[in-house]
Amino acid sequence: MSDRNITALYSSASVHDSSLALPLINQSSQKINYLYDLADAAYDNTIIKNFSELHNHRPIIDINPKNSKKLKVKIALDKSEKKILSALNLYNNSDDLHYNQRSSVERVNAYLKDSYGCSKIYYQGAQKVASVFAFAVLSVCITQSLKLVT
Repeated sequence: MSDRNITALYSSASVHDSSLALPLINQSSQKINYLYDLADAAYDNTIIKNFSELHNHRPIIDINPKNSKKLKVKIALDKSEKKILSALNLYNNSDDLHYNQRSSVERVNAYLKDSYGCSKIYYQGAQKVASVFAFAVLSVCITQSLKLVT
């Protein structure tokens, strides 16, 4: 059995997720070797991308249009074009395939929030919050295991 674990950082709700990206990349890189840093548009920042590359990772991060209508239209057109080409089996970009794996993680996060009480946690302290999440993840694992059996 491996002694490797997942890196988790706890912060107050007032801390933006992107401010924890550098410590998360740094701590994770010390534990395991991995190739990609996948993130949504909230992490579209040169500092984060450069830090990812410094650790020999490939940052795959959504572009944040930052209130630019032209950029929003361009992104929408690019997505439409990729969908059409993918449907015709004429498009196969590995970065997009890796990025799409993120969506399954986002679904699990939403599932934890919507179905297992993780949307609002009224406890203080990292240990108490971690235990709430641990029980929620355990519950999801049991639920999914039961689906496989039945």
